[in-house]
Amino acid sequence: MAPTTTRDAVEAPKIEIGLAIILGKNYFQHAEDIGEGNDSEIDEFMLETRQSAFHWIVNQDPMQLEFDAPNLVQRFLLVLFYYQTTRHQQWKECNPPATPQGSASIKFCYKPDIVTGESTSDSGVISGSLPVMNASGLGGESAQWTSPTRDHSVAHLNRLDLHGNMLSVMLPPKLLSFSLESLHWGNNQLTGPFPARWFESLHGGTTIPSDVGMPPLKTLRLGNNSLTGSLPLEMFQLSALGFLAFDQNDLTGTLPSEIGLLTHLFYISLKHTGIAGTLPSEIGLATQLLEFDASYSNMEGRIPEELYAKLTDLVAFMGNDCNFSGTISSSLGRLTGLQWLGLANNNFDGTIPNEIESLTDLRRLEVNGNQFTGTVPVSVCKNLAYFTGDVAVVADCLPNPGTGVPTIECGDDCCTSCCDNTGVCLAD
Repeated sequence: MAPTTTRDAVEAPKIEIGLAIILGKNYFQHAEDIGEGNDSEIDEFMLETRQSAFHWIVNQDPMQLEFDAPNLVQRFLLVLFYYQTTRHQQWKECNPPATPQGSASIKFCYKPDIVTGESTSDSGVISGSLPVMNASGLGGESAQWTSPTRDHSVAHLNRLDLHGNMLSVMLPPKLLSFSLESLHWGNNQLTGPFPARWFESLHGGTTIPSDVGMPPLKTLRLGNNSLTGSLPLEMFQLSALGFLAFDQNDLTGTLPSEIGLLTHLFYISLKHTGIAGTLPSEIGLATQLLEFDASYSNMEGRIPEELYAKLTDLVAFMGNDCNFSGTISSSLGRLTGLQWLGLANNNFDGTIPNEIESLTDLRRLEVNGNQFTGTVPVSVCKNLAYFTGDVAVVADCLPNPGTGVPTIECGDDCCTSCCDNTGVCLAD
């Protein structure tokens, strides 16, 4: 890349070396790491955007970072993301921070083909000390990245939220290796296999300088896209992950036993996906788990005993409209903090164990659409009497057509809604 300015001539070689240490020595000459197959047009475009981002960092960035600045690589990758999403037109607008210096929340710029019309939603919020572009983008006299602070030590991006922007592009994988604690890419138009390259980059694929002190990724939200394939095993090596949302995607495969590696996990949603197979016993190792939602997935089999025995802080287990089966363990009584138990429309049988009386915080119990027999324990209804608002007990306590006998009894007007074996439900 030929120099065009004094800084270009003096600093560019150093900055290129600083980037190459992390991104690869041939990053600006070859595109074989892009992972797009043999599409020469895409490869050429990717190289062009890398070089454009490099020249902007060297010559136009008001921060004028040195080659050893700890936020150099992340800043470069953010500029690269801008160029890769403006192949056909510039971003439409943006809102530099109007809040006091050091604010944790500012608005992101929009592209015309990302957000149509005027947006008044919170889509595109980026938090942390993130540089944002002025309305003229990267070109023009007023073009610059602004930041609540120019202090290099705190100018790292912490939380990236681009949900609801109709995005079909991925982040540069290595961007995730630098400082991101939270990524919200939900409600977009991501398609194709689950982006395993992201996790390969995060787990051992990039060497981060020891003095940078980057926090690990804790929140990942990719719900409401059109992602396919299975959950990559590399993701489960990210032991700091606490919040995972993959709902409403076309994912397949199973929830692997590696789920037990996520000892900080407190929320996971696989709702409305094609995830199948049994719930692995290793789920019991995720002892911080508060909420598990696999509703409307293809998961099946028994609920493992380890869930009852070890997830004692569980607040919500939502497994409605799956293929779970077997009986409910008497160990259910150990889940004393449980507030929502959703087991509707599965293949459970047996009785509802009396140990459910220990669940004094239970506000919603959905057990309809199964083969439960006996009686809904009256203790459930006694506990519900202490709560107001969104409380419910739904069971197959409506007389079945033909026999006139309900599948399960629910005495003393305990159930808020009764169903029969055809799926018809009536509120009490």
